[in-house]
Amino acid sequence: MKRSNENENENDFRSENNEKKRKIIDENELIKKFLCSNFYIDKTLLIKDFIEEISSIICVTAPSGYGKTVNLNMLRYFFEMNYEDENNNKNKKFFEKLNIAKETKDGESYIDLYQGKFPVVYINFDVILLEESFDETIENFKSFIQSLYNKYNIIIDNNIKIYEKEMIKKILDLNVNINNLVVSISILCKYLYNTFKKKIILLIDNYDSLILNSLNTTYFDKLYSFHQKLLTNIFENDSYIFKSFITDMDYLLQNGFIEKSIPKLLNFKMLKKEYINNRDIIWTLLIKYGYLIIADNDNIISNNNKLKIRNKEIKEFIKIKFSNWKNNFYKYFKYSEIIDLFIKNYDEEKIQEFLENSINKENYSSNEDLNNWYALIYSLLSLNNKYVIVTKNKYDEKDNIRELLYVHKDYLDRLNNNCDNNNNSNSNNSNESNKKNDQSNPDLSEIFYITINIVHKEDKIKEGCIQALDDNEKFLFNGLELKNIYDKIIKFGISVCGKKCGVIYEINYGNKFERKEMATEVYSGENYDDFYQKKYYFIDKTKMINKLIEKGNVVYLITRPRRFGKSLNLSMIQEFFEKPSKENNERNDVFDGFEVSKDRKNMREFHKYPVIYLNFKDNESKTYESALIYLKSKISSQFKYQREKIDFKKLSTSDQKLWNKIENEEEDMNKLNESIHFLCQCLIKKKFYKRKCIVLIDEYDKILINSFENGYYEAFNGIIKSLFSNIFKGNKNLYFGIITGCLDLGLKSFFSGVNNFREYTLLSDDLFYDCYGVTESELKKILSHFKISSEEINKIQKEYDGYSCRNGNGIFKNLYNPYSIIEFIDDNKNRKDNNYLFENYWYNSGSDIVLNNIIKENEFSFEKDFLSLLYGNIIVVTINKVLTLKKKYKKDEVWTVLLHSGYITLSDKEEYEQNVKKMDDQIVKLLKKESELNEKESKLNEKESELNENENDKELIKNYKNDLLNKHREKDMYYIKIPNNEILSCFIAKLQEDLNDQIKDNNNYINDFINGLFNKNIEAINSNLNNYLKCFSEYHLFARKNEYENVYQVLLMQMFLFYKVYGLTAEESSGSGRYDFGFPNKKKKNENEKEYILIEVKSCKSKKDQTEPDHNQLHKECENAIKQIINKNYKMKHENNGYKTFINYGIAFWRKYCRIEMNISDNNKIIGPSKPFE
Repeated sequence: MKRSNENENENDFRSENNEKKRKIIDENELIKKFLCSNFYIDKTLLIKDFIEEISSIICVTAPSGYGKTVNLNMLRYFFEMNYEDENNNKNKKFFEKLNIAKETKDGESYIDLYQGKFPVVYINFDVILLEESFDETIENFKSFIQSLYNKYNIIIDNNIKIYEKEMIKKILDLNVNINNLVVSISILCKYLYNTFKKKIILLIDNYDSLILNSLNTTYFDKLYSFHQKLLTNIFENDSYIFKSFITDMDYLLQNGFIEKSIPKLLNFKMLKKEYINNRDIIWTLLIKYGYLIIADNDNIISNNNKLKIRNKEIKEFIKIKFSNWKNNFYKYFKYSEIIDLFIKNYDEEKIQEFLENSINKENYSSNEDLNNWYALIYSLLSLNNKYVIVTKNKYDEKDNIRELLYVHKDYLDRLNNNCDNNNNSNSNNSNESNKKNDQSNPDLSEIFYITINIVHKEDKIKEGCIQALDDNEKFLFNGLELKNIYDKIIKFGISVCGKKCGVIYEINYGNKFERKEMATEVYSGENYDDFYQKKYYFIDKTKMINKLIEKGNVVYLITRPRRFGKSLNLSMIQEFFEKPSKENNERNDVFDGFEVSKDRKNMREFHKYPVIYLNFKDNESKTYESALIYLKSKISSQFKYQREKIDFKKLSTSDQKLWNKIENEEEDMNKLNESIHFLCQCLIKKKFYKRKCIVLIDEYDKILINSFENGYYEAFNGIIKSLFSNIFKGNKNLYFGIITGCLDLGLKSFFSGVNNFREYTLLSDDLFYDCYGVTESELKKILSHFKISSEEINKIQKEYDGYSCRNGNGIFKNLYNPYSIIEFIDDNKNRKDNNYLFENYWYNSGSDIVLNNIIKENEFSFEKDFLSLLYGNIIVVTINKVLTLKKKYKKDEVWTVLLHSGYITLSDKEEYEQNVKKMDDQIVKLLKKESELNEKESKLNEKESELNENENDKELIKNYKNDLLNKHREKDMYYIKIPNNEILSCFIAKLQEDLNDQIKDNNNYINDFINGLFNKNIEAINSNLNNYLKCFSEYHLFARKNEYENVYQVLLMQMFLFYKVYGLTAEESSGSGRYDFGFPNKKKKNENEKEYILIEVKSCKSKKDQTEPDHNQLHKECENAIKQIINKNYKMKHENNGYKTFINYGIAFWRKYCRIEMNISDNNKIIGPSKPFE
């Protein structure tokens, strides 16, 4: 067998039109060419060469467009006999004027000797259409063979063998199997030979097209095997063949009987899609096709030779063809999905899998591993015509590192055209705004930086990836500092060793990059995804992620009050660490510009982990059985969620069986307790992920508290304990775990023996103290963003500030309630009059059952320490670090519940001492125990009788404050206070409800008292307030000997809040002082009649042995109160707001008696009741 190459003269090259598909030349077209001397180039001397060639099988290879098919048809027309009449040669006339007519042999012309003398079998494999499956393609091949047989008018006669007769009938009836097809062509040749007693000329056109066209189909191996058997069967016994002529590009055939002169092309597999892992083959093919020539010598293949394109026409042809080829390859062979692993998904595992599978197909150059890996990545990325590869201008091949940039053409100009010209063909100068990945910032420019290095041991691959990432930290490339050019640099560190590799990526940001916050709405929900999808304003708490990365393998218990960001932070953590699914992969900009992104090493952890997230917030189970169903359902949902993200079939049969049981909620108790631990094993041991699992459990205490309240705590607590213990204790597949809730219910006991369990609560948190709640700087930023006046910050502080958290030996203060701040912003972001609305947002957002029970069961309405808190004092109490669930808590235990529930907060010694020093003297007398007060008072009277009453009081107050300052604080004792006005108003409202329950059916006293204030009915005011006071027991605080006006102020505050007096202010600064209470008169809504009510409260001291009220003293105190309102000009602030008339009330108390007098608009007339109330 001989291989022949057509004339390679440059002038003979005919380029194929880019848009014109290759077509088979039919008979009529060929005749036209023969008859047109100006068009047809006479190649008939090829007939002589064909006849004289000693080889019986001739294979001709040449690039497309070089005339192989035309010449093959020429041979067919020359040799083929007239099967109906051997003596009538219809084609002879076509050759009488051509060169072959002049050639003779042994005195006779070649036309007379050979023209029209042979049966010719002409086969063109290019007409066989490929289908989606092997079976469908074979059906097309059957039809092809049938039409071939029909062409020769096959007559089944008695001269052929029975076997052949049966086979011919099957072929004509399309009733053949795959084995019949293998022998079909050889049977046809034998039939023609036996029928005409002449050897056959077999012409096969495009013999390789069937294989080349199916290279990357799923059935390629089957089709190749069939193709090989078919040809082998033809040529194994060629006694009936005169000559065989085969055409097309011979870069794959490996048939035993065909000689190979190009050693690089070992077998067909080198032409499958994985061929891109060796650049040498590409050059070999281009030389074979005739597109390139070797400049230095005539060798077809020679290492390190200088190659060049044959001519300009070919150059243009290559540009078009190569671009189209890359597009098709990229589109139809799923390389777009592989490249997306780099530019969209950042999927380390799948990139590694693809690279290792591709590099393992063939080991072409064992001595150049690094170059092979580089060539593989380079060739892959070059397929996407929207991107350009930029290589180093200079690098040493001996270095153990290779680098390249991958940049979208829209951003290529930023590199000043420092790019690889081979990748810049057909570029489209589209606008940067059309970029594919820039959801949050349309102006964001990005570039991919890939660094590949080589290590010599597989256990050093991960270390090599880190070294590749750390290489060139300044991001200098071809003399350019990339951080000054691009907003975002995604760097891949790839380390290789033999046929193994590792991939790690990180995200870096340019020197001038800043996140552009465009949000117009705020969000108080708990799903981080909403911030990304709906572009809500986000208070950046990603510093928490920094801390988690730094600490690593730890199990955290984090407790905070409700709506303090626990669920939102967990959702944020899940979004950062969790590897996205294929359907949810374009989320790589979610953390752009946030705190966590400022350290590139943090971004090495971004979107890389399996995350298991359980949230028990919605548990409302009333029975043990329903709670068990609820728990199984929650766990089942996680298994369903994770199944979608893995190749489930890779699990063992036993693992699949158990997985299905858990997912279908059919597992027993033991498997339920081990379920999440089992899930971690499945995700890691089958290498679905190369990083360990993260487990997040939200509202863990909700499910336990619910079980306690519904009477099945003891049974259910054991299940939760076992479940948690299996998850977090001895789990080798766990990276870290976070458990959140409001209360610490002794969770540490679940994990005895776990060295890395850490608790972070309000009592002690040196890690996450600033990750929950809104800090001062965060508040100023959000107020500025939504254009809310900074002048309101003092009011916002009073309403929603004041929370604290102990961190180390100190305390982190000035944390704002995040829910209240967000809701406040939402209510006021569009206000232009600066008349801002303040509501009790946090308190109104949840249940108040806990607070109600505490106040009622512990009689907090009249508890001295509690009332001291209401007056703004800081007290010292015992708070337990761990809370045991109980039906009723003792008073000492109540503080623990209130602290972790968000109703009180921590203070420190410095603030406590300042508070004691500034404590109101009247409050001190009120809070001091009567026995102590009387005892010290009598001693002072005996010792220093010359001192008057005021001096005695000062001494008593001084001593009391000293006692507070010098008080020894035991272990587990903390300074506490009410954080802000929102909580204070909630407490007062709850106190009012409690008092309302105590006075039962006497609610009308409150309503009638306040309506009397609005109506200026002095008689109704006096009678109703006095009646209300008499509703209280002598044992209440209000009935004690030494009452002062602050006590009654609290009482009035409770009444006003209970009545929901609109516009109520208390202790408000106005004029030259602060009045006790003020509010508009709701009865006067006309703008010209606006009235404002001002109230000043006084209390009368008891005289020795006094048992009845002194009405003159009460009258004088009322007058003093009214004069104080007038003289200190308390009306000034409200007068500036348009109020014309002021109703001034002076109220004087003595024990359970009172008197109220009234003055209208500062006139000299003071109106009192007609008679004293008895």
